[in-house]
Amino acid sequence: MVARVKSGKTIRGVLSYNENKVKEGAARCIDAAGFGCLPEELSFTNKLSRFNDLTDRNKIAKTNAIHISLNFHRDEQLSEQTLKEIAATYMEKIGFRDQPYLVYRHFDAAHDHIHIATVNIKPDGKRIDIHGIGRNESEQARKEIEKVFGLIKAEEQENEITAGLKPADLSKAEYGKRPTKNEISNIVRTVAKHYRYASFKEYSDILKEYNVLANRGEPGTKMYEGGGLVYQLIDRKTGKAVGVPIKSSSIYEKPTLKDIEARYEKNKEVRKNYRQRIMRTIDKALAAASDRQSFLSLLKAENVVADFKINEEGYTYGVTFIDKTTRCFFNGSDIAKGYGAKAILERLQNGSPKHNVFNRDFVSTLLAKTDFSKDFKEVLTGWMHSGALVKAFAADDGDIRYKIGHVTTDASSFLPADERMTRYFQANRLDVYHANALIDFVFKSLLPAGNQYPMTDEWADILPKLENEFTSLLHKLWEPTYGSAAQPVELLREARKKKRRRYN
Repeated sequence: MVARVKSGKTIRGVLSYNENKVKEGAARCIDAAGFGCLPEELSFTNKLSRFNDLTDRNKIAKTNAIHISLNFHRDEQLSEQTLKEIAATYMEKIGFRDQPYLVYRHFDAAHDHIHIATVNIKPDGKRIDIHGIGRNESEQARKEIEKVFGLIKAEEQENEITAGLKPADLSKAEYGKRPTKNEISNIVRTVAKHYRYASFKEYSDILKEYNVLANRGEPGTKMYEGGGLVYQLIDRKTGKAVGVPIKSSSIYEKPTLKDIEARYEKNKEVRKNYRQRIMRTIDKALAAASDRQSFLSLLKAENVVADFKINEEGYTYGVTFIDKTTRCFFNGSDIAKGYGAKAILERLQNGSPKHNVFNRDFVSTLLAKTDFSKDFKEVLTGWMHSGALVKAFAADDGDIRYKIGHVTTDASSFLPADERMTRYFQANRLDVYHANALIDFVFKSLLPAGNQYPMTDEWADILPKLENEFTSLLHKLWEPTYGSAAQPVELLREARKKKRRRYN
């Protein structure tokens, strides 16, 4: 069981939060201790008046509202009566046995949980001391209740809360609709409390993983200078925000910029304990990956989301990791030497250092000089003249992956094709059979003994001699698919645009 205690300056806000959940069908009031009647017999005004009657007896106390949540493991199926008994036991053990309180059972998460609303002003006007209550009385009560009721321990459940967090549903992004706010609020509150981030950029990157945009406004604006913060759903396909912006101060527990910034230093220290895990996970994925995409897929299987940062020129300048198991955000370069974007991409080449360097320079120059508006067969013929080969293989996820390199180097040194080149090859139907047929032709014709030619200018004299045979093979391979000619990539793009317009 995971217990959380929050204090506030008004019980109305606590009541409104829970009662709104009831109206939406996402919660039900199951107990009203100290009210003298059943929960269904009480109106919002009745509940508020009962609490206000106590808080009015102490005008000095500014913090008098208490909001408690008790969270249970998703595998625990607890009856309503058991939940009421757990709530009563908990309230007694933290010193609130004689206080009136309301118990709400919520249904808006994958795990069962209840919320308890009460005040800390007694009938005689004295204030119940709540300093350190979450760390002391609540923690002790939680451990005792776990034993008595046979509940799964909090240490085993903490990860379950974030594991059940799903990306926001964009279909709910309708103006003025409460489900949108609830969707955003649940994600924001969970990320703000449970994830380890050390900057606003890191915090916002985590939220984007769940389709939520954290927006401070443009620098120089009144909102930005005043420390304002709003949240909004974001469409990953377009990268644009959708729906109504929601002020951070209007969300329960108020995940404002000030609150977020107060967590940076502590999060930075805590996540140091998980650095070794992320390093082991990355190393394991690199050892099994054949290219960038398979590397990302292997990490995803370990509950880690990696994101290579690419600028407008297509240059990869960084990589970040979100470990959903430990709830930590890491910049690759901050983990350790060898975990930045450049180092990881280099490690994805498994050949000799000499051949790796050669192929990186070779492929970079090759792509820069290639005119992709030409016929696909013409592009491949031009590549063959320069000594370029494309290896294709079926990945574990069923998709085709590609590697590019010079024929005189180790195949293990070939560079994994980036997303742009992968789409180009796939659009022109370069499957495993086609790619292997081309490679077999080159090796059988040029390297029958399996010996590699030196990387010298004499290579330029060897390849042109095979141009006719190579071109003939290209036509034979693509004739059944395209007829007289392969399609230039521009035509493919235009065809896709027309197809989308027809469907829209």
